[in-house]
Amino acid sequence: MAVARERCLYCGQVLPSPLVPRLPIPDPPGSVAPEAPGPARTLVILDLDAADPERLESVLGLATYEAALLARRRGFHLHRLLAPELAEAEARRLHAGGLRVETVAEEELRDPPLRALGGERGRGSLTLRTEEGPVTLHRGDLLIVVRGPIARQYQPVFRRRRVDTASLEEGYRVHLHRRADRRPVEIDIANFEFGTAGAGSTRLELEAWVDEIRAEVAEDDGFRRLPPAFGVAEPEPRGPLAAASALGRAGRGERAEGESVVLDNAAQFRFYSAWRAALERRRAG
Repeated sequence: MAVARERCLYCGQVLPSPLVPRLPIPDPPGSVAPEAPGPARTLVILDLDAADPERLESVLGLATYEAALLARRRGFHLHRLLAPELAEAEARRLHAGGLRVETVAEEELRDPPLRALGGERGRGSLTLRTEEGPVTLHRGDLLIVVRGPIARQYQPVFRRRRVDTASLEEGYRVHLHRRADRRPVEIDIANFEFGTAGAGSTRLELEAWVDEIRAEVAEDDGFRRLPPAFGVAEPEPRGPLAAASALGRAGRGERAEGESVVLDNAAQFRFYSAWRAALERRRAG
């Protein structure tokens, strides 16, 4: 998505106004999910592990410096989001130029995550309390773990002729993609109760939980390299941690809920996580 434009750089679709920030970013993030199902589209994804800068420069028409930066990233890169027939033609062109290409139908990415609110860690297992009931994960159940930072900011409130200058803490989310279910289990570090055990730091504790069941499956943290594309943040899960957070804000004299609109890139993370897991699922057969 190009932030200073009204339309998506990849597909030309008109963007809803909350997704169009007014400050430019250096590169299109390439991972913005559409708000509602539309015409069938296909993602064209490059495997940068097999790409060299000279080939990227030649085939993609990039400047030498941009090609070098892209090649240095490694991993996977969302190149385009196109109608299926156009995506197929683009994939053939890239392949003929010596690049390794994968395609994924956008319809494969529509399953929402299952949000976990708390749980307990056992020996080789996690027992999680989700919004839809209990879920138990064992070592060997996972397909891939996708993690990334969540940027958050206030949207300016122009009717008051002022903007919020207070900064919001960066969030952090992990998606546990399961082999037997396309819906990932999502853990939002700011809205998750870790039970009785604790490592002092919630980030360290979450890492220990993931390591308990991850075994040898792949991990992906490439989302941190994407410029954030902000959308209106969805309401936080209702629970003890959310209530404590609200009380803390009130005690500091900050705005009550509803007085400011909070933007974040959680939808962007979920879209990135979905197509990354789709690739892993395809490779695993």
